[in-house]
Amino acid sequence: MEKIKHKPPKIIKERRELKKSRIQFWKIFCIEATLFFTTSFLAIICASELNKMVTVRKAYLPKTSLQDFLFSFLFITFFVLIFVVFKKADKFKELIYKGLFILAVFWGCVVILSLFLPVFGAVLITGILITLWFKLSKIWVHDLLMVLSLAGTASFFGLGFSPPVVIALLFVFSAYDFIAVYKTKHMVAMAKDMIDKKVVLGFIIPKEIKYFKDKLAKVKMQGDFMILGGGDVVFPALLAVSVVPLSFWKAVIIVLFSLAGSFFTYWLFSRQDKKEPIPALPPIAFFTLIGYFITLFIP
Repeated sequence: MEKIKHKPPKIIKERRELKKSRIQFWKIFCIEATLFFTTSFLAIICASELNKMVTVRKAYLPKTSLQDFLFSFLFITFFVLIFVVFKKADKFKELIYKGLFILAVFWGCVVILSLFLPVFGAVLITGILITLWFKLSKIWVHDLLMVLSLAGTASFFGLGFSPPVVIALLFVFSAYDFIAVYKTKHMVAMAKDMIDKKVVLGFIIPKEIKYFKDKLAKVKMQGDFMILGGGDVVFPALLAVSVVPLSFWKAVIIVLFSLAGSFFTYWLFSRQDKKEPIPALPPIAFFTLIGYFITLFIP
């Protein structure tokens, strides 16, 4: 009789752990991909509507220069960083962070909702969502606000930029992201401080869908949640939106490549033995640029 070989318990356990980790990997990425793609695709849809208003109705869309955009970003970053390091301002931090968050999401949400609803309805729905954010303090409300506000911001500003300007922004902010995470580490300090105050300027990605109903107070660094910064979604979306006047489908291709970049970023993050923050924008920007240059060869 043939002797049956049994696999050692250690090997069986390792294979089970590997299978479990792979399932967990795809669960988390599917949640991230849904938020990322929904925001980016919604941005180009709204940009298409805004572009029609500009071309057909001759509506005026303000232009933003590269210098003004960079100055505004650096000013806000410097302002927030001052509060991070200024310990005596601790009792005011949560109020100030929440004030900045509300201003940002209110503007972005109204921009996008007013394309499909009367202004009163857009303001009303935005007000209801912000009230829910305050009262319920649930992660699903936070992420919904981020989807709408980031899509609105990208659609509005993206049409005001030419693709070369956005490419320049991607290079500048990718370098900034790398330096701020690995060298000065001030972005990590800012993120930790804002998370402690229950204000996150980005997507909160839970390890399980059921965690969407958790409160913002449960979000901790290296806990059951992962943070994807708003800029990591907005800047690639800006490039997609900037080509909407040329071709809607070219914009979709850019979005798909930026999504591939988010997958590669998460793969790099998951490969770490000890999970530490990584600069997500450089690899996402790299794939986004590949998508853009491919569209140049498409009629």
